[in-house]
Amino acid sequence: MRVYSTILAATALATIAWTSASAQEVKVAMNGVDDPETNAEAAFVQGFEDALEDSSFSVSVFPSDTIGGEDERFDQIAQGLIHVNLATASTAYGMSPLVAGVALPFMFENNDEFDALINDTDLLDEMNEPLSPNGVRLAGFNYIGTSIGIHNAERAITKMSDLEGLRFRALNAEQLAYQEALGASGTIVAWSEVANAIQTGIADGYFNPPNSAIRTGHTEFLVHFTQANIAPSTRLVLISEDWYQSLGDEEQATIDEAIEAGIEANRAWIADWSESVRQRHEEAGVTISELEPGEREKMVEAASTTWEDVMDPEHLDAFVSALDQVRN
Repeated sequence: MRVYSTILAATALATIAWTSASAQEVKVAMNGVDDPETNAEAAFVQGFEDALEDSSFSVSVFPSDTIGGEDERFDQIAQGLIHVNLATASTAYGMSPLVAGVALPFMFENNDEFDALINDTDLLDEMNEPLSPNGVRLAGFNYIGTSIGIHNAERAITKMSDLEGLRFRALNAEQLAYQEALGASGTIVAWSEVANAIQTGIADGYFNPPNSAIRTGHTEFLVHFTQANIAPSTRLVLISEDWYQSLGDEEQATIDEAIEAGIEANRAWIADWSESVRQRHEEAGVTISELEPGEREKMVEAASTTWEDVMDPEHLDAFVSALDQVRN
């Protein structure tokens, strides 16, 4: 049973203790609307909730920053004020720098390889080593769309040299660095200002999953897209470690199964979306381009020079070693 909430003041949240075992309420926070038809994270929530339907747990959902932004929700999960938080990956970087590897450009061939990395190696446990003592458990990863590609308003991108002379919106200094390594230029622009920046010529496009332009209506001016598989469009599934440890063995197993069901629902949503996203782009008048043979390998070589600026050698080696296990 879901208790749906749209507004909850921080003062009210602080009065709800995670030790309230009798209620068996699971408070789930997320960014975006609670609509499984349009939001991949909401699909996770639906799968998670469905798995708990015949259990002693009930689910309360807090969408669209109703209990605070990313940083506030990370603090709340660490304190046990909420139990599950669907978070942007960067919120965990300061506490667990190894998590930053999930966003390294051109580190992974595709989403399947990333899933194998998380499921078949010890890397997730290593990410959790500094998180668990601070009240946070990284239980897995959601996708919010297909892998990151190249949107632009000027030309079809089929080879790395096509990026020369284009200026892209950068999310942060790390993205700016690898855009420049690929031969383009960049400028850091807040997401709320992206449409204006592109329409006024401040930027020519951005590196994002294809659904970003569709969802925002940016396909009106971003008329070219290349699926370069730059990085998986991941977000974190965080749970409160203190709350989780307060549960009995059977209750923990129930939550574990629900998390797994949520991730499976998220992957099913992405599979369905992947089949329709190209058609939706084409219907919007967007030209879809493919990289010529060997061009992605050039991009991998160029972008990998920026990896050490994002991660220290020890953590980077851990990622590379884990990938070697998956690939061999």
